[in-house]
Amino acid sequence: MTSFRFIHASFPNPALAKREISARLASFRRGLLAAKKGWERPLNEDGIPDPQKWLDLCDDIRLSLAEQRRIDSRAERLSDRHSASTGLQHLRMDDMKKLEVLRHGVRLAQVATEHQADELAASLHAEFPWMGPATEAVWHGMRRSVKAGDPGLRLPPLLLDGPPGIGKSAWSRALGDLIGAPTMAYEASVENASFGLVGSQRSWGNANPGRLLNMILAARVGNPVVVVDEIEPPRVCRRPISPCYATISSVFKFA
Repeated sequence: MTSFRFIHASFPNPALAKREISARLASFRRGLLAAKKGWERPLNEDGIPDPQKWLDLCDDIRLSLAEQRRIDSRAERLSDRHSASTGLQHLRMDDMKKLEVLRHGVRLAQVATEHQADELAASLHAEFPWMGPATEAVWHGMRRSVKAGDPGLRLPPLLLDGPPGIGKSAWSRALGDLIGAPTMAYEASVENASFGLVGSQRSWGNANPGRLLNMILAARVGNPVVVVDEIEPPRVCRRPISPCYATISSVFKFA
């Protein structure tokens, strides 16, 4: 799988946290005071000044309370400016911890060549020959994704319409297994809104990310197979059907 940058925000640099900045500024100030007192820098075995020994020596210098307060104040301002530049400063601490796994991006399930797309489609058709039209649609979608040079496999949404028990959900899970992408099943029949899938906005009292984002955070794969099962059919449809909506989420937006 190839790696893909999932969010455009910049994660905070741990080295620019207030405590780290304050420690470096205090160490630098001690070094200035030690040099002002005329202390000689320790040398290593090769006769070269040893920075670590110098820092250890300077640790014996006590900074005044006023100096330490000025250092802490400056460190806080620098850290706050860095946090504001990331675009994530509005998040709660627990949300930041959840998103930390995305610091280095996510993996993407990928079909490298059109020949591989042919082999995957043939394997899927051999297992579900009665799902030929759906397999053909996925086959052409995989080939288009390869030709377009997408960083990861990108398929259009696919609506599977048929009677219960013919294997629509099983076909979707088999597709995910073949391409190496995790599969998530979402039972639309037990949900009265889309919040469970896509999440709710922070303006809601119980705002939470949806199952889709939670799955990406857990699997670290940016284009999973999402199966929305048992979609309510339109009222104009008279015959009994059991729709199943299967899609591989786009690497640019979620379908």
